[in-house]
Amino acid sequence: MLGGGNLRHPLVYQYWFLSNEEISYGKKSKLLEYYGNSYNIFEADKKELLSSNLLTASEIDAFLEKRSKCDIDRNYDEFLRTGFSYFTKEAEGYPEKLINLYDSVYGFYYNGKLPDFKNSVAIVGARRCSAYGKKVAMELSKRLAQDGYTIISGMARGIDTYAHRGCLDGGGKTVAVLGSGCDVIYPSENYLLYEEIVKNGAVISEYQMGTAPIPANFPRRNRIVSALSDIVIVIEAREKSGSLITADLALEQGKDIYVVPGRIGDSLSMGCNKLISQGAGIIYSVDSFLQEIGERYGKTVVNQKPNKIEVKMDPIERKVYGLIDYYPKNLSTLLEETKMDHLALLSTIYSLEKKELICEVMKNNYVKFK
Repeated sequence: MLGGGNLRHPLVYQYWFLSNEEISYGKKSKLLEYYGNSYNIFEADKKELLSSNLLTASEIDAFLEKRSKCDIDRNYDEFLRTGFSYFTKEAEGYPEKLINLYDSVYGFYYNGKLPDFKNSVAIVGARRCSAYGKKVAMELSKRLAQDGYTIISGMARGIDTYAHRGCLDGGGKTVAVLGSGCDVIYPSENYLLYEEIVKNGAVISEYQMGTAPIPANFPRRNRIVSALSDIVIVIEAREKSGSLITADLALEQGKDIYVVPGRIGDSLSMGCNKLISQGAGIIYSVDSFLQEIGERYGKTVVNQKPNKIEVKMDPIERKVYGLIDYYPKNLSTLLEETKMDHLALLSTIYSLEKKELICEVMKNNYVKFK
């Protein structure tokens, strides 16, 4: 018998197996199924490992060499001092949605407090989203949170960020699934958002602590985003967007997919419109969508949006507002279309911004906000 034998707490062996980098993610679950628990895997000798036919000879040699040098107790104690947590298939209460997942997850690291993942909705979309996409993501996630749904996303720039923020604004629980280690904040400008999520949900990752956010990690991450959710919503996606990978995985997992439709010919709408052509549900109204899924999950729409109150505009404001769309329009174009004096147009634009009818998305480029 190696080391401290079975006198150690099972959690020590679970952490050792979770943090092992010599065995691939997929093979960990197969080894667990074969041996029953991580303690038996830790105690297995070379002959037993060869007879399992789950690892190659070189993998076994690397595994045994690393194990012989491993101070399992010290490593476990050092991890506990980080303040992070972990969860594995061997522990009671492990998310059922991940247990039978194809290419399943043996375990993951997390920071915060895990929700129960009942009535969870994933919101994903373009990193370089439009002001309209931001508005929809914020409003939709906020309303979902107010109705008691947990919001799942990936904390990436763009739609992911606004989905998390909208949920937090609505007082809800949100979970960010990272394509990096749980202790690596990416993008770095989201460090405040990361802290807010930890206080009102959790940040999780199956990758080892300290893992960099390399591109290859994100498609694999997406299967967890979709698996933890009952519904996946796509808001703005280009033709080859990573959000479409999430949607494909969601279909394989039997999840419902909804999209926010976009304009024909707009690159940000190509992915969403393609999903609609393949049978995805369409979100044409936040209230009607909440009503539809509320009936399915036995929830009441608790924050029905009141009838829209018309904001007063003078004739000049109304003229300028009518020329601005949900896609950026440049100041020079507005000058040409309105035939207005430069200062007069700027004054009108400023007034419309104060009324929160339009917003500047980049220097001298404006979009409708309502």
